[in-house]
Amino acid sequence: MKVLVYGIGVIGSLTVHELCKAGNDVTVVSRGCWKEVLERQGLQIHSGKNKWIDYPKVLSKYDGQVYDVVFSIMQNQQQANILNILAEIQAKYIVLVGNNLQSTEMQRRLEEKGKHPNDILFAFQASAGLRHENYTEVVSFNQTEFTIGHLKNELCFEEQTFFQKLFCGSNMKLCFMDDMESWLFCHVAFVLPAVYLSYGHHCNLRTVTMKDITMYVQATKEAYAFLKSIGMQIRPKNDDKNLVGIRGILLKLILWSIAKTKLGALIASDHCRNAVAEMQHLDASFNALRNKNPHLEMQNFDELRSKMLAWDSLYQEYKKE
Repeated sequence: MKVLVYGIGVIGSLTVHELCKAGNDVTVVSRGCWKEVLERQGLQIHSGKNKWIDYPKVLSKYDGQVYDVVFSIMQNQQQANILNILAEIQAKYIVLVGNNLQSTEMQRRLEEKGKHPNDILFAFQASAGLRHENYTEVVSFNQTEFTIGHLKNELCFEEQTFFQKLFCGSNMKLCFMDDMESWLFCHVAFVLPAVYLSYGHHCNLRTVTMKDITMYVQATKEAYAFLKSIGMQIRPKNDDKNLVGIRGILLKLILWSIAKTKLGALIASDHCRNAVAEMQHLDASFNALRNKNPHLEMQNFDELRSKMLAWDSLYQEYKKE
């Protein structure tokens, strides 16, 4: 199948690799130094002991061709800026991949540009890593989970078959979701306390204590409770049950172990270090949402948030050289 991909960061790089591995005709849109790297040496990915090189076609802008699907894999605040471009692309499906607290508004804008609701999908890929000067370092576990669905309903049989064929032969594990809006909000509810914890420890998670981990889990429970109070569903279903009882204890131990290794940096703090703008956008969007139920207390959530520096200071601390 003919695939067009915007956004070749960590998530985009791994997605392109899996699409190439599945035998698709993959084209990427890239600019600047990274475009030159891709043209000179291909897309190089390091994942543990594995090293992969793919050679997708590289463009600086859309070429007017007809594609089966276009993926836009960007930070939440960047997606809004590319919607007009995506709406002009001749493709059966548009898939917006990544954190997204404005999914309803983005769908509305694409529909206004003439896109049918059934042709607009939202997705999230569960990997992490760091983009270096000439290669991408990726952390993924066995099969990489790719959650995809419409805003408020699951893909039909024809749509599921399309994406299964698209990734057939790859290591991508497709998870079809019936309510991607709720899934994306729940994911941010899980991520933001980790963001606050990372910034509160100057992006060095090795310094966190078990008390910090416990506060993180409690903060996530509060965020889930808030989402339920404003009518959001918990997605994946019953995911909030992983925060209590024996599952909650196991989760704390797992998080503690991750925080004390390089894995914690690659999964959480490195992304916080390199994506301050995205984290600020998610923080502002989620906390603005809290106006829908301002009387619900979120003590641990707010305490974690209060321990990090102001956003202006974070930009200064982690500004790129």
